[in-house]
Amino acid sequence: MDASRGRTPVTVVGSGVSGLTTAIALQDEGHPVTVTSAEPPSYTTSSVAAAIWHPFFQAPDATYIRRAAATYQRLCGLAGEPGSGVRRRTLTEYFRTGVAAPWWMAAMADREPFEARDVPAGYASSYAMAVPVADTSRYLRFLVELFGSRGGQFRRSVVTDLRHETTTASWVVNCTGFGAAGLAGDPGMSLVRGVVLRCAKPPGLDGCWIDDSDPALPTYVVARESDVILGGTADPGLVSTLVPADAVTDIVRRCTTLVPALGEPQVLDVRVGFRPARVDVRLERDADVPGLVHNYGHGGSGFTLSWGCAADVVELIGRPAGA
Repeated sequence: MDASRGRTPVTVVGSGVSGLTTAIALQDEGHPVTVTSAEPPSYTTSSVAAAIWHPFFQAPDATYIRRAAATYQRLCGLAGEPGSGVRRRTLTEYFRTGVAAPWWMAAMADREPFEARDVPAGYASSYAMAVPVADTSRYLRFLVELFGSRGGQFRRSVVTDLRHETTTASWVVNCTGFGAAGLAGDPGMSLVRGVVLRCAKPPGLDGCWIDDSDPALPTYVVARESDVILGGTADPGLVSTLVPADAVTDIVRRCTTLVPALGEPQVLDVRVGFRPARVDVRLERDADVPGLVHNYGHGGSGFTLSWGCAADVVELIGRPAGA
């Protein structure tokens, strides 16, 4: 690569979980980094995510699981950090057909043991595994503070031209999620609306439970420190933030069927997020714009892939001169 690159700050465009982890991974290697975003992290799609490490809706893919495994390792380390908002919890996933194990289990077998679990009526098999889970409000704040403590700079700005950004930084990393549809001219991007409910946590409830048998209606319960997240929906193309009452009722019905210990959940708020969907993640140098790297299109796997993708961005950029 051009030896002159890396001597001036890297600009990361986007302040969701992908942008923040990419910025910190670049700092790990000695790069000075500025994060540019039109909105603070608390307003991004990442802020409303259930944020459970879970490789879902994926056919066997070596690159995907490599990135997911790297993220798992980093998040498990963060689970011991005070204030990180990350904690390991037991995930139990149920299958309606006789699936022995998800395809990605083989890649994770040396990191965490899997256990078979008894299954409720209507299910054929299940597994349990300890996975990292984040309280997104605390986790994003932790990442922001970590980034800032290392001298990272935030710039509130609406970016309209990624090529122009490369005139003021050695490298620019595009972590804009769905914004890449316009900024990068990517026709392969689409939105998938997701609805989740934040509910009061019943006493003694701890763990995560998932039934992904219906891709349009993923059902999951994620207990956190002081609340519980119930989900959800996957609504391609919907951009409305209005959620009908029957959609909320259906989420509650599915989740209480999956986890009867929820009782009658007290819904504290209804949250809507828009996942930046793509057939696969775009993580590469731009073929036409020198100094521009793309890292977007994670769909519902942003949390699961975040640190692994960030490490791949670092490999594409390299270390700064003299680091």
